[in-house]
Amino acid sequence: MTVSKALFNEAQVIKDTNSALEDIQGTLALSLVDSLKAGDHITTPTVINMLKDLEDMQLKYYDRLEDNENSQGALENQKQSGEEQ
Repeated sequence: MTVSKALFNEAQVIKDTNSALEDIQGTLALSLVDSLKAGDHITTPTVINMLKDLEDMQLKYYDRLEDNENSQGALENQKQSGEEQ
């Protein structure tokens, strides 16, 4: 049960992190819009790169969340198999 609880806790941290990353992306997107409206094109590539980096981070977290869910499923299957025997 300890491993299952650890996986559950990790899944929650991943979900919280992704939520925070989405908030940061929103803030950066608004910053990009403000920058473009102001005619400041110097920071635009920097903001775009930051948005891409955040998206890459989110994709890695989603991959980890999927691995986590697969591990939880495997543990459940193992537990059910043990109970049937």
